[in-house]
Amino acid sequence: MVATAVGTPLLVFGCIAAVIALAPARLAIGLVVVGVLGIAVSAKERAARPQGSPVSPSEAPELHPIVDRLCVMADLPKPEIVIEPERQPNSWLVALSRGRARLHVTRGLLDVVTPQELEAVVGHELAHLANRDAVVMTVVGGPGAALMAGGARARHFGWYGIVAGAVAAAIGWLSRVGTQALSRHRELAADAGSAALTGHPAALASALRKVAGDLQRMPRRDLREAAARDAFHLMPVGQEPREWHERLTATHPSLAERIERLERLEQRLHGARLTAPRD
Repeated sequence: MVATAVGTPLLVFGCIAAVIALAPARLAIGLVVVGVLGIAVSAKERAARPQGSPVSPSEAPELHPIVDRLCVMADLPKPEIVIEPERQPNSWLVALSRGRARLHVTRGLLDVVTPQELEAVVGHELAHLANRDAVVMTVVGGPGAALMAGGARARHFGWYGIVAGAVAAAIGWLSRVGTQALSRHRELAADAGSAALTGHPAALASALRKVAGDLQRMPRRDLREAAARDAFHLMPVGQEPREWHERLTATHPSLAERIERLERLEQRLHGARLTAPRD
């Protein structure tokens, strides 16, 4: 995955350099303009997203002690905690750095999981924080995402804008393939991190099953807005990818793969406990 993390942004900048060097000047300038437009659009969309208000320990007595304990065990600064009023069960972490992080947990998640399952979910999110996944994914995927965002709006700039937008979208799609492959790997790493931190991989597997089941019962109209955050979610709210091109750009591994890996981790931990030497 190191090759993917390094190679994806290099591929984007290499394609941009090739267009600037080989394409007509107007097309090259159009591509640069599309990229700048995409950066502006992405920044505006991020600023427009509701941030939510952190809750105090008295407002979330079931959640704060879990986060406190796991942060001490993982030697991490405690993130702010936001409880979202959404019905869909999910969680996600927003982190510019380890010291500036917010853990978002929906009311739907708190209603469906047990305390041990909630601890496993929090462990998954803290593993993302420990691995600096937000920063890594921004660096890897940011340039391609900006090109795709700008390319979608370039049709308003005439013929060269349409062509530059198409080129930008093609480069952005290639970047997206590499970025989402890395994202799927980081999700598996966060699952393993939760298992190592809590010692209960089966609890995370159980939480994933519950979340997936509840998401399938949610009205699709209630999930459309949430789907824009799928790259950050514990579980994506969109449909399970079926076609090969959908799997290429999936943000998460399949539920079956995650459950299988967690069950193997549980078996190893259970075997280690059974064979531990007695005093």
